Amino acid sequence: MAQGDSPQAILFDVGGTLFECRPSVAEIYARVLSRLGGPVSAEEVAPVFRRVWSELTQLHPRGLDRYHRFKGNEWEWWGEFVRRVLGELGHPAQWEQALRELMDAFADPALWHVFPEVPEVLARLKALEKRLAVVSNWDSRLPALLARLELSAFFDEILISALEGVEKPGVEIFMRAAARLGVTPARCVHVGDSPLDDYRGAESAGMRAVLVDRSGIFDDGYVRVADLRGLYDLIG
Repeated sequence: MAQGDSPQAILFDVGGTLFECRPSVAEIYARVLSRLGGPVSAEEVAPVFRRVWSELTQLHPRGLDRYHRFKGNEWEWWGEFVRRVLGELGHPAQWEQALRELMDAFADPALWHVFPEVPEVLARLKALEKRLAVVSNWDSRLPALLARLELSAFFDEILISALEGVEKPGVEIFMRAAARLGVTPARCVHVGDSPLDDYRGAESAGMRAVLVDRSGIFDDGYVRVADLRGLYDLIG
């Protein structure tokens, strides 16, 4: 990215980009379900979790927020998710109790690990007078979580699919972010870890895209960084 094309705004995904769940999501599910019923391992939960997530993702039109598909919004969506996971596992836990405990668990900031370079990079971008935004497919608990992780103050705008009614990779949530930042899409860079939701979604909105590839699993067809410090060489 040439100096003359230096972006005015940087948009960030959250999960896998700014922080991650530790222990893993599958481990948390296994702990909760094992406490509420028969023992189950993270290795058993992980493939079921991925399969159910994919199934429910396919049920709503791409670009529209998944939580609005159910009348009860987030609670009903996650309820359907937990019911399907329990069903596929053949697990005896009562779904409402499991859902309550899981919702509480994932709202706990102690469960989320901010990648070590993140505060430094965000602070440096702010010092360079870049406009910063979060653009995330997440439920309405994210603003409180960002605040408790001491990240929200870095951002000029926070756009969350459950609150916007639209989600990545649809272009609308990207366009809203640019408009609220007062920047044209062409002067925005979006940074995230999903080749579809983040990279292709941002490109479709007319933005530049950077793929966060912390595990080195993607090919050179993408503009990639191993962590957010890689942005320094890209933004000019």
